[in-house]
Amino acid sequence: MREARGLGVWFARRLTALNPWRALAQAEAEARRAEQRLREALDALPEGVVFLDAEGRYVLWNKAYAEIYHRSADLFRVGRQLAETLRIGVERGDYPAAVGREEAWLAERLALLKNPTAERHEQQIRDGRWVMIEERQTADGGVIGLRIDITEMKAQATALEAALAQAQAARRAKAEFLANMSHELRTPLNGVIGLAEALARTPLDEGQNTLVAELISSAGRLNGLLGDLFDFNSLEAGKVEIAGLAFEPADLVRRTAAPFAAAAGAKGLAFEIEVANAEGQALGDPDRLAQIIEQLLSNAVKFTDAGKITVRLAAEEAAEGPVLVVDVIDTGRGFDEGQAERLFGGFEMGDASPTREHGGVGLGLAICQRLASLMGARIEAHGSPGRGARFRLSLPFARPPALPSPDRALKVLLADDNPTNRRVVELILDAVGAEVVSVENGAEAAHAARQEDFDLVLMDLMMPVMDGLAAIREIRKTEAEAGRPRRPIIVLSANSGPDDLAASRTAGADGHLGKPIRAEVLLTAVAQALGDD
Repeated sequence: MREARGLGVWFARRLTALNPWRALAQAEAEARRAEQRLREALDALPEGVVFLDAEGRYVLWNKAYAEIYHRSADLFRVGRQLAETLRIGVERGDYPAAVGREEAWLAERLALLKNPTAERHEQQIRDGRWVMIEERQTADGGVIGLRIDITEMKAQATALEAALAQAQAARRAKAEFLANMSHELRTPLNGVIGLAEALARTPLDEGQNTLVAELISSAGRLNGLLGDLFDFNSLEAGKVEIAGLAFEPADLVRRTAAPFAAAAGAKGLAFEIEVANAEGQALGDPDRLAQIIEQLLSNAVKFTDAGKITVRLAAEEAAEGPVLVVDVIDTGRGFDEGQAERLFGGFEMGDASPTREHGGVGLGLAICQRLASLMGARIEAHGSPGRGARFRLSLPFARPPALPSPDRALKVLLADDNPTNRRVVELILDAVGAEVVSVENGAEAAHAARQEDFDLVLMDLMMPVMDGLAAIREIRKTEAEAGRPRRPIIVLSANSGPDDLAASRTAGADGHLGKPIRAEVLLTAVAQALGDD
């Protein structure tokens, strides 16, 4: 039996050898089955796939490719040039990008086909859909192409762009609104604070002194709240710039802490200021540093009912260079670690309950942290419930040479359309014996600057006839044409956002102070502006 089966196999092989046509038919059948399996695999892909030979002729394409180009599917033929299909499609208007530049479009597309790379490019077809095209060369010189329908992705990108444009427009509208609100609110508030402080310097009885003190305190709180809101908005928009001015850290800390020492004394609290190795001048942003210290001291006084508040300033040497370290320490209610993590978040408060003892919107420490970050500084909070808190600010700084102070009476040109604001500045400068010439608009300021020599110009921004920026540019032009020395110009404006500061500098101003103007801030700015005189 085994011999019979072996003989049958041998006989079949001999028949096959004697009949090569049958072997060829079997090979062709196997090739067709392999091609069918390949087509089924390609048709299962969600991406369109096409194969071209070395002459750019169609060899094979899948179902997804035909569906993507369904308007041109009638043109697909094995052996037909893709260039021919593209030309017919262009003539039929299948490619919107080719309309009006048909030959140039064809030349660009065929150039990509002749030199395929891994780089992808996009193509829009007549029904509005978008296709991502990627083509690569095969070993025999042909091309394998990939087509991905990205219509939905493009729609999402367009929607995102529209949403971004809308958000940017809303941000600009918000910034403009806040700038206008800043001007409208700060201008009358400047008058309230300035006149109240001037009134406090006149002879008053005890009751009147109390009323004026409460008026100044209330106006100060309102000014602080407005400042927090506008500062937070500017910080969120990334529009806050840090100045590099000369100042005395020890003097700044003492002056900044003085009002809080009085407030602490009124609550029966001890108050100490300690300065170690920090005398002399430094370069930095004194206004922003004072703003952080004020916020830390305000919180210390607010949340301490018994004991002591200590402010410590020290200059230390760190690996990165000199560092100013400011500690604000209190014996108040303190906070736990969970609260410490939230303190520097926007609109966060240690006690946010409706029954909390103290008001506020929870922006102060968030502003402090962001300002510290902009200055390259670090701020930390440590405390425990019922045992007080310590806030530490570590600020890198550089020591500058000392600046000379003005040693003679000043002649100042003041331009402001608000008579109350002019009166406030006049009262401040009168106290140091300055001669003040006041005008009501930018045109009058430019004219006065041409006629007389002034040591300093104080310029409001929003004025009739000619605004402050135009007046500054006119003054600088007059100085250049007449060969006169450049006089310091300081802007005094309720508009004190980053864009306003930049506009002032561009126009030719040397400084920019935001209203309400405090006497010590104005006098310090004047002294610094005249430091090189």
